[in-house]
Amino acid sequence: MPGPALNTDEQVRLERRASGRPLLERGWRYTLVGLVCAIAHNVVMIVVDHLGGHYLVGILVSFLSVTPIGYSLHSWFTFAEPLRLKAFMRFVAGVVAAYPVSVAMMVVLCSGLNLSVPIATPIATVALFVWNFVAAHWAILPRLYLQPATLPTSPRRPAKHQSTGKEE
Repeated sequence: MPGPALNTDEQVRLERRASGRPLLERGWRYTLVGLVCAIAHNVVMIVVDHLGGHYLVGILVSFLSVTPIGYSLHSWFTFAEPLRLKAFMRFVAGVVAAYPVSVAMMVVLCSGLNLSVPIATPIATVALFVWNFVAAHWAILPRLYLQPATLPTSPRRPAKHQSTGKEE
């Protein structure tokens, strides 16, 4: 009798995809990556402000630099998913959708309430946290894993047909 089949790359990929990361684990991982991205965004905003740039320029510079970092870290660390162009484009779409909200908050906080950029940026960052959490899940995961899925018990491929030479 043949021994147990070794895991092929396809089986390993299916097992990984089927188990995913549980929501609780994704939550703390998302928060950690979100914190890294928030700090990077705040640093970019404050540096651009310190150099005399407008906060709208800071938002653009932050978008161009932090978005690819955020996608890479979330794919790898938060969701354990491979980097894919389609997922990256959806991630960018989620960030772009938050852009007008971010700009509006900065306009209200800086131009309307006369708060400084170092004060306004963290306020806007915290306000966008929930939006970004939902958008990142939508962008990166092929489906929302609320609980780990069960692994299939039988192979997905039909068994190879062996010829006995007596077929009609």
